[in-house]
Amino acid sequence: MSEVRAALIDLYDTLAWTDWPTMRAELEERFGIGEVQLLRAFTTTREARSIGAYGSAEGDLAAVLEAAGVQAGADLVHELNEARARALAENGVHLWDDSIPTLRELRGRGIRTAVVSNCDHATRPIVDDLGLEREVDAIVLSFEVGAAKPDPEIYLAALDAVRARPAEAVFVDDQAWYCQGAEALGIRSFMIVRDGGAPAEDIGDAGDREVLPDLRSLLNLV
Repeated sequence: MSEVRAALIDLYDTLAWTDWPTMRAELEERFGIGEVQLLRAFTTTREARSIGAYGSAEGDLAAVLEAAGVQAGADLVHELNEARARALAENGVHLWDDSIPTLRELRGRGIRTAVVSNCDHATRPIVDDLGLEREVDAIVLSFEVGAAKPDPEIYLAALDAVRARPAEAVFVDDQAWYCQGAEALGIRSFMIVRDGGAPAEDIGDAGDREVLPDLRSLLNLV
């Protein structure tokens, strides 16, 4: 196996955890819609949001509300988006304690690092607020590159950004089929399952790939 020269690392539930339920609850209360209805709206719009199809954070939010059956004008969407941005900046997304130390150790060993995330426009300010630009060599967000995991194009964009071949890279994610997407290109992958739990039912089985209990464990494998 080639020497590891790059590490591609997922954002949500790998480097950071979120307080999405609280924010969803605020939307549910304001518009009188149920949790199932709102979650379905997020799900049905996820693919398009993840590749930047709606053009902006406000466009993403408007699409979710429309899918949930909520008629919201431009002014209301703007107000809600501003409130969402404030909530995310204040207490919506948190880095795990081992995230920054692990990223720094990897770079200290000469391993180039990239955050590779499926996300919509709301994630760019989150990445900026968390200071991740300073901690990694590249930020590869699906809505910015127009391709989302497990599409090969997002992994190839990340490899290009860190100047590595597939055989020289490792990939860490909490979802099995995103690991499979990396493996299809020849990138060795690891599935992370934090807090000693088991993979959630909707993210696939770890299979025979190695499971990391935390991100720091990656340092023993590269």
